[in-house]
Amino acid sequence: MSLAGARIGAMNAQIDREAARQLGLVTLRQLRTIGMTDAQVRHWSLRGALVCVRPEVYRLAGAPVTWEQAVLAVALSAGPDVVISHTTAAAVWDLRHSDRHRAGIHVSGERRIRIHGVTGHQIPVSKAERTVTRSIPVTTVERTIVDLAGSLTVTQLGQCVDDAIRRRLLSLDRLRTLVDDAALRGGRRLRKPLHQVLADRIPGYRPDDSDFETRMNLMWDRLGLPDAKRQYRITVDGHSYRLDRAIVEQRIGTEWDSYAFHSAPSDRDHDSDRRARLVGDGWLIIPVTANSTPELVARAVLRAYRDRGGEGRLTA
Repeated sequence: MSLAGARIGAMNAQIDREAARQLGLVTLRQLRTIGMTDAQVRHWSLRGALVCVRPEVYRLAGAPVTWEQAVLAVALSAGPDVVISHTTAAAVWDLRHSDRHRAGIHVSGERRIRIHGVTGHQIPVSKAERTVTRSIPVTTVERTIVDLAGSLTVTQLGQCVDDAIRRRLLSLDRLRTLVDDAALRGGRRLRKPLHQVLADRIPGYRPDDSDFETRMNLMWDRLGLPDAKRQYRITVDGHSYRLDRAIVEQRIGTEWDSYAFHSAPSDRDHDSDRRARLVGDGWLIIPVTANSTPELVARAVLRAYRDRGGEGRLTA
């Protein structure tokens, strides 16, 4: 192989390596650093080996076209001081209530950002608030949720937070610090929903297995229901059962979603035997599904509590 051929082979290998770590993309700056001239870039573009997808950003011919690639192309075109943010970041992280098909492309940075079809936010993003996932420079999950505070309800924000905690993407301590810092910078009105979310999630908080369980447990505390043990295990006739909430002294138990996931005949037979054993042992079981009205459930629990000798007035 000639020296020129070896040089071209080495250059092609470098281009392939850059593209491999950037979802099939390379920038003009990277091509120049590798040793390509602008004339060579134009030549490769004319013969289809490089496809310009954003200003000074190219896709290698044959690289699959994906949503993530389109997002990364914007970030590469915007420059290293800019990150993907807001609803686009939520879609990158696959947070609850995000939709990549409706998210658009949002970027944030300290300078003014003008890219066709892209929403630019001229706001600072500190080093601690940015990261890289799937090759995409993006705001951290905590910063992303703060940026979403003005577009989601308190319930939706809470679901985002709980889902991110379950997936080990988010730290409540980091989120709390970030929200406090944002409030000091003048974002009190926008951050108010997040303060409500954090008020329900004190240090040591761990979300339940589902949003419904979390909602019902928060409801239990908000509506002033009697003290109850969570995930309470009891044994009846040699069978071990777990109640989602149990008022032990009055032998009142609740089961979240007890019907939602047990639709097969064998499941229903098992549930029937289970309830029969519990009732035979003196327990009153109040089933709760995702379609139950929390206030009606609370009233039923309080009524049963009073009827079984519990003290206190009905508050729900």
